[in-house]
Amino acid sequence: MLFPILSLFLIINLFDLSIEKEQKQINIKCADLLVGQYRCQHTKIDEKTQEPIGCERHFFLLNGEEKYIDTAPISCYTAPKIICQGGIYNETLDGYIFERRKSCRWTNGKYYRTTLILSLFLGIFGIDRIYLGYYVSGLLKLFTCGFMFVGALVDFLLIALQVLTPADGSHYIVDYYGPRILWTEFNENRTYLKPQNY
Repeated sequence: MLFPILSLFLIINLFDLSIEKEQKQINIKCADLLVGQYRCQHTKIDEKTQEPIGCERHFFLLNGEEKYIDTAPISCYTAPKIICQGGIYNETLDGYIFERRKSCRWTNGKYYRTTLILSLFLGIFGIDRIYLGYYVSGLLKLFTCGFMFVGALVDFLLIALQVLTPADGSHYIVDYYGPRILWTEFNENRTYLKPQNY
């Protein structure tokens, strides 16, 4: 009599543990999965902007200051037998398909090559600054003959090093394998990429 009661109690406990474990897995969001639990496809590159398709600028407030982040959608799928919320189940993959955001460089139609050529040949007239959206300093360069040629030379170097970017805060359209500069900042404890929004 004691053996059937103990076996029934054991079966009920195992059933409760499996339900609790399954509920715990379902409560995980697809965006919170760890590396190795999902795989993402390669992004498709827009031929016009040379950036991932769907690259957008998103504004947010941080400590009362308006900041932005540039991201593009990327399609990912989970490893087999991993359950998460926010995805669509695919029987072929035996996993969930979901969307993550990947960092990108938002562009607004200003080409790096065009700016460099304008700066080289017409920099003393301020055409490069006007093309980038700095109208006042462009007119100043026009009336001062490129700040006596020194300003034109400095602007050419700043544009070549991609320090002087368009006035709206966007990035240059650079060929996908072109001369793109990523700014890094070194610290004694860590190294990270510094966004070029200054």
